[in-house]
Amino acid sequence: MIIYDIEIIKAIPDKRGVAHAGIEYCAGWHDHTNMGISVVGVYDYREDRYRVFLQDNMEEFFHLCDARDTLVGFNNIAFDNAVINAHGPRLTEEKKFYDILIEVWAAVGLGPKFEYPSHIGFGLDACCHINFGTNKTGDGALAPVLWQRGEHGKVIDYCLNDVRLTKQLLDEIIKTGELHHPRNSTLVGNKLTIRKPGEKELV
Repeated sequence: MIIYDIEIIKAIPDKRGVAHAGIEYCAGWHDHTNMGISVVGVYDYREDRYRVFLQDNMEEFFHLCDARDTLVGFNNIAFDNAVINAHGPRLTEEKKFYDILIEVWAAVGLGPKFEYPSHIGFGLDACCHINFGTNKTGDGALAPVLWQRGEHGKVIDYCLNDVRLTKQLLDEIIKTGELHHPRNSTLVGNKLTIRKPGEKELV
């Protein structure tokens, strides 16, 4: 089993129309083909280590995916996989994927596709903050700006922290089968029952 997270090269246009000088942009969050991939961060449970994949060793990431039975992420099916497969169908075995965001949505009775406003408030930062008091170290929308400015170390560091946060959630799910509800933190004992990797869908 591995946990993975990607960062993109081209920036996402700001809703307010604010643009950074000298920065290339894609058409938006759904323009997966033109986003590009700057870095893939991974935690490999079998070898108990974090790994970083850039353009020079990206093929090793796909070999690793082929060699593991479960590929875990947070919003990985709708985003990470879509970006990766826009550059060639490399992650297509649906049964191998476990998306924590989709499982959290399912636990509160929501479907697997994002809809506004019912599906907001369940992000990685919100889930980790309420459960562990941990947080993301930046904004994913800023990562491509930093990458294009040559601040690659900051982007890699940010990506690996997202992998670490995702691992915190997964380890808790595997251990207890529960997570605190990120949108109802004031309710004492308000926990969600989360399907574990390999389990049948909850009914």
